[in-house]
Amino acid sequence: MTTTSSAAPAPATAIDHAYSQARRRQRLLGKAATYLLLTLSGLMFAFPLYWTVSSSLQTWQELRSFTPHLLPEVPQWHNYATVFRTVPFARWMANSFLIVAITIPGTIITATMTAYAFARFNFVGKNVWFILMLGTMMIPATVTLIPQYLLFFKLKLINTYIPLTIGSWLGGGAFMVFLLRQFILSIPRDLDEAATIDGAGPLRILWSVIVPLMKPALTTVAILQFLNDWNDFFGPFIYLNRQNLFTAAVGLRFFQYLPLETQDPRDHLLMAAAAIMTIPVLTLFALAQRYFISGVVLSGLKV
Repeated sequence: MTTTSSAAPAPATAIDHAYSQARRRQRLLGKAATYLLLTLSGLMFAFPLYWTVSSSLQTWQELRSFTPHLLPEVPQWHNYATVFRTVPFARWMANSFLIVAITIPGTIITATMTAYAFARFNFVGKNVWFILMLGTMMIPATVTLIPQYLLFFKLKLINTYIPLTIGSWLGGGAFMVFLLRQFILSIPRDLDEAATIDGAGPLRILWSVIVPLMKPALTTVAILQFLNDWNDFFGPFIYLNRQNLFTAAVGLRFFQYLPLETQDPRDHLLMAAAAIMTIPVLTLFALAQRYFISGVVLSGLKV
């Protein structure tokens, strides 16, 4: 009588189990190391912002002491109110918001139309014009500074916001057009063809089919345009000479050298003004970061 032995490969099972445990520990260690590295990197990049806020709540004696203070001994919240009492900082912030309110719609509208033309239409010299447009990104701003200033001076547009905003209504910039073109190329042409069969023209296809799908890319363009105009110092510094027209960036620099009643150092007040300027930027990014990240990622899917 033959008896069948049901001996299981216990050694092999034990080896497989040990191997899976080792792989699991390796993955956990790798994930922990990644999180640790990302946390340290985040703290490193966030430290300048922390230092700005902390310095804005200190006295100038603390800020200029030999021993650095990571935290204020007594938070000086009145530093923020002092900024608005000393200089027309609220007016300068409003001027910056006004410029942003003009440039963002202009960039979105004109850059979208230009990108749509490059992405969907075939015309003579299309690739040449596109390369020439991208080539303008290589030209330093200082090269065109004097000709542009002379042009606006002859047109008597100095001390107006037109030199700072007209470019957004004339295409919005080569990078914005390139970003939107890449996103439109990732949208299937079948949608255009279906809309054409239904009787839609090019503009109807753009605004009814393409634009609703471009929310991440348009949000990205809006954020980038906001950052460009909000942080722009050189343009307003060149074209604006009146104090009531200053933007926040120029006003912050003007505040540094403005004669005050007291000759005490104003480093703590400058830090408070800088912290105030970062509030709109942080708020905007916190509200739109999901669209911003997806817009940057999706815009590079197809070349």
